[in-house]
Amino acid sequence: MTRLRASLCLLGAVVVSACSVSAQSPVGPSRKPVPVDSTPKADAARSSQEVPAEVIDKLRADLVQQKRVNASAIKVISAESVIWPDGALGCGRPGEMVTQATVPGYRVELEADGQRYAYHAAERGFFRLCESPRGKALDREAVK
Repeated sequence: MTRLRASLCLLGAVVVSACSVSAQSPVGPSRKPVPVDSTPKADAARSSQEVPAEVIDKLRADLVQQKRVNASAIKVISAESVIWPDGALGCGRPGEMVTQATVPGYRVELEADGQRYAYHAAERGFFRLCESPRGKALDREAVK
């Protein structure tokens, strides 16, 4: 009987944790793609992947709020679909605890007033403005 109770308690904890949602900047489930003028670079094959327009909109709004830039001055420099090696999305901070599983997401570079800003996002909704990107994304094709 004790094992049954312990098993039920464990199952309940797993269900509750699986249903929790990240409190970081949700971007929503929209999958409407946004066309991006990509510049030539080494990983041009991945840059052809599209990023949902709603993701770009959320990142622009965040940039306006964080850096106080004019929304009309923001340009999308690059946007690509990537796989992050862990929950830090290539923007890990010293001592930060993150999931150690791969995370499908996006890398988006915006420009405003001559300054470039790197955003790393997860498909599930959270994103980060990376002041000093530390990690590299994995090749989406190699992960499949």
